[in-house]
Amino acid sequence: MIISQGATILKKLIIFFAFCFLAFGISPYAAVASNDLFKTPASKQSDQWKVEIKKVEKYDSKMSKPRKNESEMYNIIITNIGVGLENVVFNSYRDEPNTQTKFGLSISDDHHKIFKHGEIVDFSNFPISVDSKELQIEISWYGKPSNNESHDRKYKETFTFTPAK
Repeated sequence: MIISQGATILKKLIIFFAFCFLAFGISPYAAVASNDLFKTPASKQSDQWKVEIKKVEKYDSKMSKPRKNESEMYNIIITNIGVGLENVVFNSYRDEPNTQTKFGLSISDDHHKIFKHGEIVDFSNFPISVDSKELQIEISWYGKPSNNESHDRKYKETFTFTPAK
């Protein structure tokens, strides 16, 4: 009887330590994963553009840092994978809670007269609010229309990213 009680206690101790190991061993990884708003790397592309969202890999002293429970930092890379274009403008928006209005973000000032095939624009320290449910990257440009019109026509594409579940 004493042997069976010892075996029962031993089993309980093994289960307890296994549970503690799992709980404390996995929890730091779960906490890190829960801080990621967007699953990275993420990319979307069309015939003309490729838009990538990556985590900032290295912060230098001049870069903003993420703020806990406020914002996360990402690296947004936009590549022209199509033909060269003129008057290219990059805008970004996030949703505003409790409204249909979109909130403009910092890359709205970026404008390129000529943007050649293969050219890249890299926003290496791009903050996104942890409350965001959507990020839109809007790219507009002027190009020749497909018909015989003589003036350039304005075009735009929008790439929408949503947080990881």
